[in-house]
Amino acid sequence: MAIVTPPPTLDLDYYRQMYPELNIFPDEVAKVHCEKFAVEQGHTTCFYDRYEYLKVFLQKLIDADDKLKALEISPWDSPFLRGDNVKYFEVMNAEEVRKATVGVQRNLDTIPEKIDFVGAKGDLSVINETFDIVFSAHVIEHCPDLVEHFQNVSKILNAGGLYIMVVPDKRYCFDYYHSESTISEVIDAFVNDRKIPRLADVINFAYTRTHNNPILHWLGEHGERYGYRKNPPTEGDARAEILGEYFFDDGSEADYQKLAHLVKKYAEALKEDAYISAHNWRFTPDSFGYIINMLNKFELIDLRLFRLCHTVWGRLEFVAMLEKP
Repeated sequence: MAIVTPPPTLDLDYYRQMYPELNIFPDEVAKVHCEKFAVEQGHTTCFYDRYEYLKVFLQKLIDADDKLKALEISPWDSPFLRGDNVKYFEVMNAEEVRKATVGVQRNLDTIPEKIDFVGAKGDLSVINETFDIVFSAHVIEHCPDLVEHFQNVSKILNAGGLYIMVVPDKRYCFDYYHSESTISEVIDAFVNDRKIPRLADVINFAYTRTHNNPILHWLGEHGERYGYRKNPPTEGDARAEILGEYFFDDGSEADYQKLAHLVKKYAEALKEDAYISAHNWRFTPDSFGYIINMLNKFELIDLRLFRLCHTVWGRLEFVAMLEKP
């Protein structure tokens, strides 16, 4: 049984409150309405299906119970969770994070004073404690080996613990034109013990993406393939990091020069065994749920799908929760 039990992702009382025109109908009709329209039109169906409301929900749980231990993976410079019973894992320590954010429009005051566990390349094996809640936002798509990541999270979760994730939906971000990841690709990465992103993923992430405006994507305005090059990069657009260098296109290089530079840096990173940041995986809520269920079927992971929200209109991410049996 889960340590924390939020309502189902279709909370009829909440759904009726948000869409009061449904109050004249019985529950069965409201459920049919949700099935037919909520996913397609991006209706909110529970109070935690959006980033900021999930944050409030989890913070209240943590503040109310000092015995509830939580870990946040890769908070970077803006932790989702705070409190004496919250610890952090990152690929660098707090001082290194502070230095890395100099020159970027961020509030340095939000950086955690201490990173409790530091693991190069996201190696969670350095964590020697267990937790009731593990949280990550925009993390799992960066893990070269998704199965290994879930296996390592399972090792640090107590029985009944939850791994709560905020995951980008490829349909509403810069990955729009890139293919959804498949279960075969996930298994291939695990069998081959992949430790770094593929060059193809780095090129997609740094060079061949489209815009990152979720509202435009919801409106069906996806831009041209690789059309981000036609506009100045914004803070919300992706930046691929290789050997400490960020890649985004300022228009100063021709296409072939940009690509040649990226390939060269990738080769150097391989030689130096350096950290490389890229989207290795591209999900929708449906494809994510399918992959998790298949990994369970093949007994590659023991974390079970507990809650899976669809993406709300105007947003580029969805909420998923996995439970440790």
